[in-house]
Amino acid sequence: MLYIKDRVRRKEEFQFFMHDFIDACKEAGINSKKDILPSYRWYIRAIFRNITLLIYRFVHSYFPGLLKRTDALIVTANGVTLLDSAFPYYGTYEIIPILWDVWPSTWERMYKSLKLLDVRTLFVTSYQVADMINKETSMHAHWIPEGICTSLYQKGDTLISRQYDLFEMGRRMQRYHNVIEEFRLVSNINIVAPSNLNKNGTLDDKHVAYTNEELYALISKKKIIVCFPQCDTNPNRAGDIETLTLRYWEAMLSGCIMIGRAPKELIDLIGYNPVIEVEWHRAQQQLYDILDSVDKYQNLVNHNCEIAKRYASWGERISQIVQVIEG
Repeated sequence: MLYIKDRVRRKEEFQFFMHDFIDACKEAGINSKKDILPSYRWYIRAIFRNITLLIYRFVHSYFPGLLKRTDALIVTANGVTLLDSAFPYYGTYEIIPILWDVWPSTWERMYKSLKLLDVRTLFVTSYQVADMINKETSMHAHWIPEGICTSLYQKGDTLISRQYDLFEMGRRMQRYHNVIEEFRLVSNINIVAPSNLNKNGTLDDKHVAYTNEELYALISKKKIIVCFPQCDTNPNRAGDIETLTLRYWEAMLSGCIMIGRAPKELIDLIGYNPVIEVEWHRAQQQLYDILDSVDKYQNLVNHNCEIAKRYASWGERISQIVQVIEG
């Protein structure tokens, strides 16, 4: 039997991509296993987790034959949270991780967790990391592009009728932000900027600028959304890992022009580049030209929206995951 480890939506959280994946799995008919002690203070959960993990480590080292894993459990995690996310099912299920945000700084801990849990099959939202794991270990890592709940997003009005000109959503690409700030001085561009940014332009997870519902509605009122992969916006964290993230799907489903740079994963997946690449030698003029003739891009955003509806949903990916596991 195949199960999915449930994940409780906590009030302090504002990103629910793992939860959306779990919901899609349950909608596809995969039964869930309860998230134990999800609402307790972190140190209480940590005590029970560490005790369980200590027992598991002992049995794993000295009595591995006692570990009977007849069923499989899909566990959502990032590069450093796998052991916590798999609690308390370490020795009772074959753990099949699906991992987001596997940045270079997490690899050492990720490998240790995968080895401790005797992982044989896993799914990673970065093609480069999946390829690395396959080359360096005997595990079978599969690339699963980030998906999204497509029904949450609104197509919005035509570009020319939209209220706002430009939106810098999430992490900031400082070089392009400087272009925008300079452009603001010589134009009446109408910009919406998030308030939850740190001084270095990265996202401040502790201060939420918008609720998810507000964000869904807000995106569809924008003409342009700035989209760069995290290896451009935060290279200290991402290194050279260039991966497809939700902002591209969000912009495409909301019928927005994307300006910035497309990750290779997105281009390979859908077969073309949906992003208007920045012409750095004339970045301000390029932005002016787009806004001055924004209606010329209506066919592009319409096509992008239809492509996102076809490729962005978790439904098809879950079918692929099940086929791999059952195979």
